[in-house]
Amino acid sequence: MRRSPGFILAAWIIAASAASASEPPRSDEAVAPRPEALALVAQAQMRLAAGEYADGLKLFRRAVELDQANQELAEEFGLALAEAGVSDEAISQLQKARELSADGEATLGILLAQSSKDPEGAEAAIPHLMRGLEAAPQGPQARIVLAQLLLRLGKGVEAWPQVQALLEDRPDDPRLWLMAGESLRLTGKFDDAVGYLKRAAAIPELRQRATLQLVDTLASARKFKEAAEVLGNFLKTEGSTLAGLTRWATLLARSGDRGKAGEVLDKVLAGDPTQRDALLLKALLEAGDGHLDTAEQLYRRALTSSPDDPDALIGLARLLIDNRKLPEARMLLNTVWQQVDDKKIESEDGAIEVAQERATLELLDHRADAALPWLKRCGTGTLARRSLALWGEYFRLREAYTEGVAFVRGAKTEDDPAAHRLHSSLLAEFSLATGDETGGAKALDALMAGEADDVVAALGVLDRRKRYREAVGRARDALVRLGDAPEVQFTYAAALERSGAWDESVKQFRKLLAKQPDNPAALNYLGYMFADKGVHLEEARDMLLKAVQTEPASGAFQDSLGWVYFRLGELDRAEKYLTDAVRLEPFDATVQEHIGDLLRTRGDLTKAAAAYRLALANKPEEEGQKERIEKKLAEVTGAKAP
Repeated sequence: MRRSPGFILAAWIIAASAASASEPPRSDEAVAPRPEALALVAQAQMRLAAGEYADGLKLFRRAVELDQANQELAEEFGLALAEAGVSDEAISQLQKARELSADGEATLGILLAQSSKDPEGAEAAIPHLMRGLEAAPQGPQARIVLAQLLLRLGKGVEAWPQVQALLEDRPDDPRLWLMAGESLRLTGKFDDAVGYLKRAAAIPELRQRATLQLVDTLASARKFKEAAEVLGNFLKTEGSTLAGLTRWATLLARSGDRGKAGEVLDKVLAGDPTQRDALLLKALLEAGDGHLDTAEQLYRRALTSSPDDPDALIGLARLLIDNRKLPEARMLLNTVWQQVDDKKIESEDGAIEVAQERATLELLDHRADAALPWLKRCGTGTLARRSLALWGEYFRLREAYTEGVAFVRGAKTEDDPAAHRLHSSLLAEFSLATGDETGGAKALDALMAGEADDVVAALGVLDRRKRYREAVGRARDALVRLGDAPEVQFTYAAALERSGAWDESVKQFRKLLAKQPDNPAALNYLGYMFADKGVHLEEARDMLLKAVQTEPASGAFQDSLGWVYFRLGELDRAEKYLTDAVRLEPFDATVQEHIGDLLRTRGDLTKAAAAYRLALANKPEEEGQKERIEKKLAEVTGAKAP
């Protein structure tokens, strides 16, 4: 790792000769070596060359003590210490030199990189490595260490030029393929990274590390199916661990193969019933499949092993919120927030996530005042889409539309199309609610001129404001401009039904289902239309069964299927699905009305009355629904309708 011993010695002899024939040097000039030190260095170099490191370093130390002002001697001693493997003292000695040669810089940088235990220590090595890139013969080694260090710090953009320079000299070095893949992944050049990593993975000694890098790269590129295939094949050939299987299950789930993901997780949990990541992922899958009780048990198992696990606490709280078990969910979220207060969770994103969940809970509980402190904790300045949506619901719940307009006008959102779309739709909705037709129309026009998602957002505003005829006209115009965009066609068909054009709505839904026969939202909407009118009930049942099978966790879909069974007179089946619907959507007025109708038909008038009262408490939105429920309540209680 150091220069030829004779180089420094010859330089000193020349310097000593020159010094004897000249004036004494000024304080800012190089100081010639003292003869005694020079003799000791010569002896030290010979001992070191013979492999007698202890004696050689001992002589060097005496030379340094005799000539402490000599910078070249300090550097040469540091290099000798590095060569002998005395790293800490070598670093100290090299750092004493005011100015190092390129060789000294390279050596110091390498030593600092090897000894660094934290990012700050790694950063300290980088300037020395940069200054040592041209050293001979240390330059290439300094470049390799520099590239490795930058990758360790996650600085792919800075690492890539160093790796490129190394590849120019050694294009067939598999270790450099691995470094190239990692640096390109960090720069976001995923396709290029994949090419290098596949080559590196073919080398037996690099297979494991390169394959895992390849999997991460494919996942970063959102190629989850390919990533799952690569990892699955690797685990089959190289052997699997529980952590590896859990990672595979995660990729399978993200690729859409939920069934296989569940099988893999079952295998993991059979091996270790307390495996935290497997429990949490299995809980998510079960919740997504509508198996909420199973998901709840899995979250509670995770918390048994680790009661303060914030991910498990938040996951269970979300599930309880979905099940409308709000008091316990509130308690769990308070526990997580205490971790934020205690600085156990220092991530700003983590704190915002907890605040968003608490705000969601309070808004679902119709407690706008309780939601406000949490909304204020959802980040200051630029708002994420979800935070903006929660603020919108806060103003709706309070019917504070003028205040809402002022808030939205002053709000800044993330640079994200979905966030900008929501911002425009809230401005349109609240403007119309305050009677500002000009402002509302301006915001709507801007959305209607956009893509299909923008159009759907605009039509959603008109739906919430119950301007169904206007929604029909605007949707029809959008379809002429955009063609048969399925999401716009769905919104058009729904607007037709709400405007009273029932037959035309059926026609449009059938047209949509002819192109997308498995569209769950369309199946549910048309099936419910038939059930509510009491027509085509067998067809409606088949459509709604398919919708529920596709999205079993949807309370709306469960309600629709229960309602069609009620219309068919199959009360036991109706009860099963309507009960699930109430569990999933306890604050939905229509769901409560339907369960009330079922209980009334069964003769349980007391419970039917309770359901009707809950329906009224949840502010029925359908035209004439409030009056209809009040009449039913009066009939089961014997009271007069208001």
